[in-house]
Amino acid sequence: MSTYGPQIRRLALVWLTAFVILALAAGYWQVVAAPHLQANPNNSRAALRLSLTEPGNIYAADGTTVVLGSRREQGVWRASYPEPETFCHLTGYNERTGLQRTLREPLLGVGRYANPWHLLRRGRSRGCDVKLTIHAEAQRLATRMLRGRRGAVVAIDPQDGALQVLVSAPAYDPTVLASVEAFEVFRTDPFSPELCRALQGLYTPGSVLKIATAAIALETHTFAPEDEFTCSGDERVAGTRVACPRAHGKLSLTDALAQSCNITFATVGAKIGAEAYRDYMRRFHLLDDPLLQLPGKPGRMSDLLGSKGTQFLVHTAYGQGQTMVTPLALARLTATFARGGVVPKPYLVAEILNADGHVISAARPQEAGRAISVATAAQVAGMMSAAVEQGTAGVMQIPGVSVAAKTGTAQKAQGKPDVWMLAYAPVEHPTTAVAVVVEGGESGAETAGPLAREVLRLLLGG
Repeated sequence: MSTYGPQIRRLALVWLTAFVILALAAGYWQVVAAPHLQANPNNSRAALRLSLTEPGNIYAADGTTVVLGSRREQGVWRASYPEPETFCHLTGYNERTGLQRTLREPLLGVGRYANPWHLLRRGRSRGCDVKLTIHAEAQRLATRMLRGRRGAVVAIDPQDGALQVLVSAPAYDPTVLASVEAFEVFRTDPFSPELCRALQGLYTPGSVLKIATAAIALETHTFAPEDEFTCSGDERVAGTRVACPRAHGKLSLTDALAQSCNITFATVGAKIGAEAYRDYMRRFHLLDDPLLQLPGKPGRMSDLLGSKGTQFLVHTAYGQGQTMVTPLALARLTATFARGGVVPKPYLVAEILNADGHVISAARPQEAGRAISVATAAQVAGMMSAAVEQGTAGVMQIPGVSVAAKTGTAQKAQGKPDVWMLAYAPVEHPTTAVAVVVEGGESGAETAGPLAREVLRLLLGG
């Protein structure tokens, strides 16, 4: 055997190893990393190709209403907004905001959404279409009814978490923000039209949080619906002064929710205790960021275990204190009761379709877990129904439909309160849950109620 045999084998092994490394590197850059390189806006060659790519459209749930379209100007594709104010907080106002930013890859057909076969067969490149869960007519109605106010409307299908309405006011027109002057006026507007109040607005919940307090009391067997309380209109609860708009006298827990008695729920909260209350807030996911394709904010709550914990808990239990939540969070809470105690995960994108119209990605509804039992959810549903039939939420009555609802008035240090209405229907088999907040309103029933009722009615097919 030749003395050069081992050296030749070693040399061959070196060359073979080098060949394998080069092959793997080439495969990585051409197969694994290629979609991301093509999608990178800093890639000048990709940028030129994308400027010639027709973007896909964003549609509402009906598949025909265009939320975001495109038009060709001077050889370049630009976004178009068929109903600018109705969908502005969904679309954003340029490619760096809203769904234009977060859905960039599917809309331009890059990354994992690339479709080279379409380019080969058609001789041109087109992005994917996106279908949202948004109900176009209900979105339009909520936008019209909120015009001239500040606030938000959120509606969710409690069965799967699909967002049916996502409206923030004041709205704005993305088409007029092209000039520096117009954008500067927009950016410095004291009413903050760019802020999506539905997902980013933090509000004191007021009396609508009483439905959660009632549920915790029932779930922990601290109180029952028929247990009696006494309200004199002004009392000290656990050493803290609590006032009601009027003296309710003797009333049950069910009556207290229907009449929105602060003193009763302050008493209930103090009895539940801080640790249990905090635990159930986590179970309800009340303070969670919704993690949608649009930026949102998590809520926040007082430190119930600190030196002033008892005082904070007493006020938190009837919706005041330092708790701050988004309208989306309270819509999700309402949907939890409608779902029988299971917390649905809200979602906004229903489907993504390639340039040939084939569905390549579809939403898979998920849930965040069970917050309370079916029995407790049913008991709270009965209490919310009583609020509609004989309490503060009478404005939510819809002929032929059973509605569960709760009003809320969140007092502020100055100015008129922020007012709420939460509702879902039909109680027997809920198909929609709605949360409405209006800044500087008169009361939940007077200001938020009519808006919530009409949106609810439309979503129910009325």
